Amino acid sequence: MRSVASVGEMMRARDDIAIVSKDVLVRRVVQLMVDVDVESVLVVDGYRRVVGSIGDEQLIARAHARRAWSWRHLFAERDFEPDPRILDLSAGEVMLRRVVPVRPELPLVSALRLFDDHSVNVLPVVADGQLKGALFRCDLVRQIFHPMPGSADSHT
Repeated sequence: MRSVASVGEMMRARDDIAIVSKDVLVRRVVQLMVDVDVESVLVVDGYRRVVGSIGDEQLIARAHARRAWSWRHLFAERDFEPDPRILDLSAGEVMLRRVVPVRPELPLVSALRLFDDHSVNVLPVVADGQLKGALFRCDLVRQIFHPMPGSADSHT
């Protein structure tokens, strides 16, 4: 993976990620995802421990819960209309409770496996009992595939 060998080298620092408490409304979570440009938000309890995450795939699937198919198919529907009630739910009600914390020195190859093995989009990075940042699946995709020969930035 191009000279980046560990999670600590690739992670976003704590100040560059979105963290919410369990009582924050989903409408605020969505706004944070847009503002911070992340696909997942970490959810913390009263002790600031990561207890879950909310990802874009979860929100789309939950917003149109009566469907049993992949969220990607929802965009193909012309009449896709999300259920607006999701915006008034709390982060604690919709969060994915599967949390997979990692240490900064974990090799990126191992982190790749964790994303798939645990079906998560974000890995909280913890050292000395403190949240240091997070590694997002989307950041790994960018690192691996962009810029590659033929990508928009490689033509300059």
